[in-house]
This record gives sequence, C-alpha cells and structure tokens, in this order.
Amino acid sequence: MSHYTADLRDLEFNLFEVLDARYRFGTGAFAHMDTETARGVLAGMERVATGPVAASYLDSDRNPPVFDRDTSSVTLPESFKKSYQAIIDGDWQLVGLPEHLGGFGAPRALTWAVNEMVLGANPAVFMYMSGAAFAAVIDPIGTDAQKRAVQTWIDHKWAGTMVLTEPDAGSDVGAGTTKAIRQADGTWHIEGVKRFISGAEHDLTDQIVHLVLARPEGARSGSKGLSLFIVPKFHFDWETGELGERNGAFVTNVEKKMGLKASTTCEMTFGQNGIPAVGWLVGDVHNGMAQMFKVIENARMMVGTKAIAQLSAGYQVALAYAKERIQGADLTQSANKAAPRVSIIHHPDVRRSLLTQKAYAEGMRALYLYTASFQDQVLDAEARGVSDSDEARLASRVNDLLLPIVKGYGSERAYAVLSAESLQTLGGSGYLQDYPIEQYIRDAK
Repeated sequence: MSHYTADLRDLEFNLFEVLDARYRFGTGAFAHMDTETARGVLAGMERVATGPVAASYLDSDRNPPVFDRDTSSVTLPESFKKSYQAIIDGDWQLVGLPEHLGGFGAPRALTWAVNEMVLGANPAVFMYMSGAAFAAVIDPIGTDAQKRAVQTWIDHKWAGTMVLTEPDAGSDVGAGTTKAIRQADGTWHIEGVKRFISGAEHDLTDQIVHLVLARPEGARSGSKGLSLFIVPKFHFDWETGELGERNGAFVTNVEKKMGLKASTTCEMTFGQNGIPAVGWLVGDVHNGMAQMFKVIENARMMVGTKAIAQLSAGYQVALAYAKERIQGADLTQSANKAAPRVSIIHHPDVRRSLLTQKAYAEGMRALYLYTASFQDQVLDAEARGVSDSDEARLASRVNDLLLPIVKGYGSERAYAVLSAESLQTLGGSGYLQDYPIEQYIRDAK
C-alpha cells in the first residue's frame, strides 16, 4: 500500500474552479492544453505518484546513497532508480517545458500541481528530474551554440544542478571566491570549492550539467561580479551528445543529513585535482546573478511546494489513522464506563487538529497555485507579444512578491503543523517508523 495519497480533488478545485488560470486552459499560449487534457495529465500523475514514485520513499531513506570517495561516485538504491525511471519513461520531466524544446507547454499552475504530487510521493525524485527545467532556463539566454547544447541536454535526459554556495560564504553568495580564468579558446577554467549542491553526483544518468557561479579574474567584488558558467561532468559533443573525457568537476564529499537522504547533497571541487574544470560563459555575457535567479525562482517554488505537499500527505495519514484508531468513549458518554469505544476522529480535539492540518494544507496549496497563475499571465503576455504591457509587468512584480512567501511561509508552517498536529494525531505511534510522518517531518525541514 502506498504511503502517499494525492489530494486530486483540491488540486482540480483550485485549477478549474477558483483561480483565473481556468480561463487560460485551451487559449493563447496554452491553446493545446484544454481543461480535459489538463485533467488527464493530473490523473496520470496521480497514478504514477501513488504507485512507482512513492514505492521507494521509505526504502531510500533507510538505505541511502553510498558515496565512494576514491572514485568520487555515488550509488543510489535500486528501488529509487525504478521510481526515477518511472518519471523519465513517462516524460514527466517535460510537462512544463515549452513545445519548441520538446515539452508539453503546460501552464505553470498545472505544472506545479503535477510537481506537488511528485514532491509529496518522493521529493528526491523531483530534485533529480529537474535537469530539463535547468536546461530550459539557459535556452532564452544562451548563445546559439548553447541553445543547441540545451536541446541535446534535454533529448538525452541528462541531470543538472545549480552551484552557488561556498563553505565560507553560506547564504552570502556575493562573498564567493570560486574564480574563473579565461582561456585562449574562449572557454573558462573554474577553480574553487562549492557546498550544499543537490544531486551533484549519482548514477541515474550518464551526464550531469552544472550551472556554476564563479568570479572572473579581475571582476568586481560582491554578487554583481559573479558570472554563470555551464560546467558538464563530462565533455560532450554539443550536437550529438557523445560523451568525451571527464571534466575537472568532482564531488569530494556527500553530507550525512537529517532528512531527504535519497537526494545527495554534495561538496564539489573544481580544477584542483590535476584536471581543469572547463566551463562556458552563459550567453557570453557577465550577468551571473540575474541569470541564476531564473533557476532560483524555480527552486523557491520547489522548496515551498515540497513542504506543502508533505503536509498534505501527513494530513492524509493522520486522517486515515483517526478514522481507524479506536480509543475512549464519545465525549457525550464520557461518564459512562460501559459506553462503547469510538474512533478518535469522534473526539473534539482530534477533529480540531485535523481541521487545522486541512486548513493549512489547502490554504498553502492555493497560495503556490495562485503564485503560479501570475507566472502564466507573464508567459501568455510574452506569447502575445505584449510582455511590456502594464498587466504583464504587474503580474511579474506580484510573482516576485509571492515567491519568497511560498518558500518561507510554506516551508516553516508545514514543518510546524506536521510536528505539532499530524504527528500528534498518531500519539506515540507517530514517533515510530511504522508510519511515514516522522520522515515527512525530517524531509520537510
């Protein structure tokens, strides 16, 4: 039996009854994605998420990836590989990509509804499947050659990472010291150490493409002096995808974490083992932070949606437990020692707790989908050639306002409600690995 239950009804309620996104299905930029098709996409993902994607969630936590320091390689559990492959076999990583890159061109609101189900069923799977989304970010800002490489990246279903944080800089990205040295052939050699890089090494794909922030020699200090580089694990033919020699970007440590154990969180060392780490400047322009923020926007949505998805999953587990767990008499019969025992969902405080969980899960789901609806307004305006309109600019600014709220409020409240309400509904059983809530709490954090 799957640990995960998707709240498909509430997803559909938001998409097709509440948000003005419902007016965009089958029109404008999304003419090919009508309501009926969108419902089919959601139903399809519900089957995949509750089935093969969720199947490895517990096992990959108990048997996490194994790092071999001598070879700088990581081996993931076989059960997890099957979950990941279920996504790739169905091309689910392409749902939100534009059609010209081979994607489904789905509205952002629908894309994130699909993503919620992956994130609730097995969040690490989503983190590994994001390579296509990273590639799509490079497409509009890359050179012509880089655009061709992006298509190769997507077609070969390679993974990708965002590489920002450094050991001594933390969240102060502008304090980074990783440097980029220009070469005569126009490439750059990257030198330095980065930390907390999700998915930087694994055996799910034969290539991983890293998007690395580094400071060109002589560039100004602070975040405005950073540039963005494409640094692949292996050199490759940008037209055919044929892999060549190993590039000098190696994982030198994998963190041991409280949660999300199936997602490797890595330290990366560039150009310090005798092999240069060759990179290509994105768009041949030095505008790294602005370019990387396109990736960061996606990451903010992911962090918030992941926590919200796990709160929803925790609520579903708590609700099912409350319906089955028999304990105590009904409050109206509490003085009657012979009164029949009832399921705990009859008890007022349990009902209060369940309603609290439901309110936060559904309210925050509405928040991230509402945010995505503004992203759809921007995309639709771009497709109609009116991206400079007042309406489009306002939608972009509202999206900028809401993104950190989705991430910050979503992740903090989900963790708090899972801990204080979902786990507590199960009492002592919630603290055990017999139920998935303790893992939801660790992973949501």
